[in-house]
Amino acid sequence: MNLTKFDFKTDYNKASDDIAAEFYLPCMQNSTKYDRISGYFGSTIYIIAWSAIKEFIANSGKMRIICSPYIVESDREALKEGYSARTKEAVFEALKEEINDVLEDEFLSKPSRALACFVAMGIVDIKIAVVSNGAEPEARRLFHDKVGIFVDPLENAVGFRGSMNETFKGLSSDGNIESIDVFPNWLDIRDKTRVDNAIDYFEKLWENEVSGVEVYDFPEAAKSIFVKYTDTDKWEELVDEVNAQIDLSQKWAAEKKIGVRTPRNHQVAALEGWKKEGYRGIFEHATGSGKTFTAMCAIRHLLEKAKIPIILVPSTELLMQWHDEIKTVFGNDDVNILLCGAGNNGWKKSGYLQAWTEPSSNKKKIILSTMDTAATNQFINSVSQGDHLFMVADEVHRLGSPFRRKIFDIMSGPRLGLSATPRRFGDEIGTTAIFNYFGQVIPPVFTLNDAIKSGVLTKYFYYPHEIKLKDNEQEDWDEITKKLSKLIAQKSGSENNFSSIMQDRQISNLMIQRARIIKNAEDKISLAKSVIKKYYSPGQRWIVYCDNQSQLRDVLEEIKMLDCDAYEYHSAMEGDRVETLRYFAINGGVLVSIKCLDEGVDIPAATHALILASSKNPREFIQRRGRILRKSANKPFAFLHDAIVTPVIRKEEEAVENKEISIIESELARAIQFGEWAENPTCITKLRNIALDFGINIIEATDGGFEDEY
Repeated sequence: MNLTKFDFKTDYNKASDDIAAEFYLPCMQNSTKYDRISGYFGSTIYIIAWSAIKEFIANSGKMRIICSPYIVESDREALKEGYSARTKEAVFEALKEEINDVLEDEFLSKPSRALACFVAMGIVDIKIAVVSNGAEPEARRLFHDKVGIFVDPLENAVGFRGSMNETFKGLSSDGNIESIDVFPNWLDIRDKTRVDNAIDYFEKLWENEVSGVEVYDFPEAAKSIFVKYTDTDKWEELVDEVNAQIDLSQKWAAEKKIGVRTPRNHQVAALEGWKKEGYRGIFEHATGSGKTFTAMCAIRHLLEKAKIPIILVPSTELLMQWHDEIKTVFGNDDVNILLCGAGNNGWKKSGYLQAWTEPSSNKKKIILSTMDTAATNQFINSVSQGDHLFMVADEVHRLGSPFRRKIFDIMSGPRLGLSATPRRFGDEIGTTAIFNYFGQVIPPVFTLNDAIKSGVLTKYFYYPHEIKLKDNEQEDWDEITKKLSKLIAQKSGSENNFSSIMQDRQISNLMIQRARIIKNAEDKISLAKSVIKKYYSPGQRWIVYCDNQSQLRDVLEEIKMLDCDAYEYHSAMEGDRVETLRYFAINGGVLVSIKCLDEGVDIPAATHALILASSKNPREFIQRRGRILRKSANKPFAFLHDAIVTPVIRKEEEAVENKEISIIESELARAIQFGEWAENPTCITKLRNIALDFGINIIEATDGGFEDEY
C-alpha cells in the first residue's frame, strides 16, 4: 500500500475523466485513513467507494466524517445570536430524522445499514458540524468545497478539494464527485503545504477548535437508531448487495462515457419491470424525479437492439428540451434525429418519414415529434409500421384526447409512457385507450412524497392563504350555482350517469363560468402584493403562477411598485424566454408566469413560489407545486405560498357541491394532502376546519377532477 506509486493528475472532471478508476478507488484501496467533510449527513452514504470498501477495511482503515444536518429557517435565525440549547436540540432532532429517512427508504436501506455496521465496528466515526454566519472564511470554504484527505501506512497523503453532486442521489464508485483538484504531499513543497494545512484544519474542526463552527459528537440517540439496523456479522453481504445494486444501475446507464450519471434505484426497478413486461408499460413517476432520463436509459437499451424510437411530446418547449437531452446523452454516438412539428416540416417530403422509419441494422435513428403532428393522417400514413418501432410518450396522459388517440393506430413493438399522473381525471374513455395501447403502470410508482423522502426533490414549507370572494363575486357565484343546481336536478331525474351529465353543454359552460370567478378572484392581486412585500428578499428566486395574462399584468404591476426585480414569462411574451430564464437563474427576482410552466420547463434554482392559479385538474395542482421542489445547489428547502379561494356555500347550493364538481372541493383536498407532506404540517389545521365546514370528504375529493382538453 503506497499512494506514491500513482501518477495523479492535478485535477479531475467527470466530463472527461473516470474519477472512480483514476483517483477515488486507488486512494481508498491503498489508504488506512480517510478524513472527509461531506456536506449534509445524507450524503455520507454516497461518498463511500463501495467497490473498494472491503480492501479499505482489510487495511485496518479508519474513516472520519464531518457533516451537517438540515437546519430549518427558524433555527438558523437562532445561530445569528450564537449557539444555544435550542440549536443543539434542533441539530440532534434533524439528524435523527435524516437517519430514519435513509434507513427506512426502500432503496437506501442496504447502504445505510452497511454504514451503520461501519459505525458500530469503529471503522467510521462521524461528527456533526453547524457553521454559523460568523464562521471564518476558511471554515466556510472547506464545507463548501467538500475537502477530503487520504493517508497510507507510510504517512503519504493526498488531499482533494472540489464539488460533489448533492442533487443526484445515486450510488456510484466515484463518490458523486463532479470535479476536484488534487494535491499530494510527496511531489513539491507547495502541495505538501496544502495537505498539511488541510490536515491541521480538519483536526481543529474535529476537536471543535474553530471559531464560528460548533462540532458535536455523533449523538447517542442517533447511534441507538443505527444499532437497531446493525448486524455486524453480515456487513460483507450488505456490501456485496450494494455493489450488485450499482452494477445493475450501470447496466442500464443511458450514457456510456466514463464517469457519467446512472439511473437511481427506483428507475432501475422500473426499467427491469418494463423489460419483464415485454418492454411495454407506463412509468408513473413524480415531476422532477428524472422521467426523461429514465426514458433515455430505455432508449439506449433498445437502440442497441436496432429499434427506432418515436418520441412524442405535447409542446414545443418539451420538443426542444428532449432534443437537447438526446444530444447530451448520446453525444457523438452517431445517432440521427428527425424533428417533426413546431416548425420542423422536413418529414413531410414524399417518402422521407417512411425511409426514416424503415428497419435498419447499421443506423441509429430517433424521431422526435409533437403529439399534434404525430396525430395527423399524413404522419400516421407515412410511418413504416412494425415491431421495429419503439413508441415513447412523455406526459402520456396528453394522448387521451379524441384527436391525439389516433396515434394509437401506429403499430409498434416496445412502448413506454411517462407521466406523474397517467390517468385522465373525469375521462374514462381516454384513460382506457392509453392503458390499452401502452400497458399498465410498472411498479414502483414514485410519488412526490417518495421523491422528497429519498432526496430526489427538495423538502419544503407550505403556507396556504385563504381568500374570500368580494360581494359582487359572491353574488355571481350564487347566481350561477342556482342555475347549475336546477340543471343537474333535471338531468339526474333521467337515466344519465354523472359522466354523461358532465358532457351536457349548458352544465359545462356554467361550470367554466363559475370556475372563472375563482380563477379571477380580485383579492388574489392584493395577496400577491402582501406576500411578496412581507417575505421577499433580494437575491431570492420566486415564481408567481397566475391564471391568465390579465391577472399576470395586474400582479406584475403591483410587484414592480414594491421596487422588486420582477418580470413576466409566458408563451405570448415579447422578448427572449430563454434569456429571461437565464437572467432569473443568475440574478434572482420574481418571475410572474402562467400555464407554460406546468409541463416541461425546468427552473431548479427557484426557491419560493406563490400559486395564484386555481385548477380542478389534480395534475396541474401537483405540477405547479412540484416544479418548485427540483433540487439545486445550496437549496436545502423550498417555500410555497398557496392561494385557496373559499366562497360561501348556501344551504340550497349543497346539492351542486355534493356532485364532486366543485373546484373548491378538489383544490382544498389536495392542499391538505400537500400540507401533510410539508416540513410544517400544522399549516393545514385551518384548511381542515374549512373542509369540515364544507362537508368535504378529503380522501374522496382528492380522487376527483377533470382534464382541461378533450
